[in-house]
Amino acid sequence: MKFSIINIANKMPKYISDGCNEFIKRINNGKYNCQIIEIKADKNSNKSAEINMLNEALKIRERIPKNSFIIVLDERGKIFTSQQFATEINQIMQIYSHITFIIGGADGVHSSLKAQAALVMQLSSFTFPHGLVRVIILEQLYRAITILDNHPYHRD
Repeated sequence: MKFSIINIANKMPKYISDGCNEFIKRINNGKYNCQIIEIKADKNSNKSAEINMLNEALKIRERIPKNSFIIVLDERGKIFTSQQFATEINQIMQIYSHITFIIGGADGVHSSLKAQAALVMQLSSFTFPHGLVRVIILEQLYRAITILDNHPYHRD
């Protein structure tokens, strides 16, 4: 099973890179493969948020692997517990061989990209910096995998 995380971002602080690298190392065990696809944010402040999100959506679409199940991370998305998320991932894996998570830029994800997604989900009611969202989704993905593989990482 392959996972991609597409993120609109600029250079990440070391603590974010270290956290991401740790969970990617744990996920990439032969049975699973995960990659981060970083797309530079468009910092043109002369454009509206709508235009920036639309431009970012175009760049994101170019990088989505073919035949991928698309999950957009958004504050208004569906909420899962870790156990429910593992069940959802398992169900998706029965049909798809690739899942792509999308983390938008500072203004969020364009509505057209949300409409294209098979699932829109939220990680929390809190607002997080984009780099931290990357670490959180990687940790939850690793947790889901360990739940599915009956590994003792997750405790109820």
